[in-house]
Amino acid sequence: MGRTIFLGLFLIFGASGCATLEYQGKINSLEGQVERLQKENSALKDKVNALSEALTDATKKQKVVFKMPVATEIQTALKNAGFYKGEADGQIGSATKEAIRKFQEANGLNADGVMGSRTWEKLSEYLKQE
Repeated sequence: MGRTIFLGLFLIFGASGCATLEYQGKINSLEGQVERLQKENSALKDKVNALSEALTDATKKQKVVFKMPVATEIQTALKNAGFYKGEADGQIGSATKEAIRKFQEANGLNADGVMGSRTWEKLSEYLKQE
């Protein structure tokens, strides 16, 4: 009977030892996977940071601030360019709008009579000719 108990205990503890080894193998495998994924995650974070910095730099370079000129600047530039005959009175009336439209047409711009950034980019060069 003592042998039977010993054999029973041996089987119980032996089987649990095998189970422990099996689980330890799974744990080791999972730890390896976690380590690999952490390395991949770190590499991806580095790439994201590099791309974010590049995007920030590109965005800073792309920002062009359009400062809307005052009416007298528009009229003076149009006058210097030969498209406006009136006084630079600071009022954007029909004569100024027509002068803007003619300037746009002569410079291959959308001739809508509205002072936008492209029109001002070309027209502002005439402001410097005072």
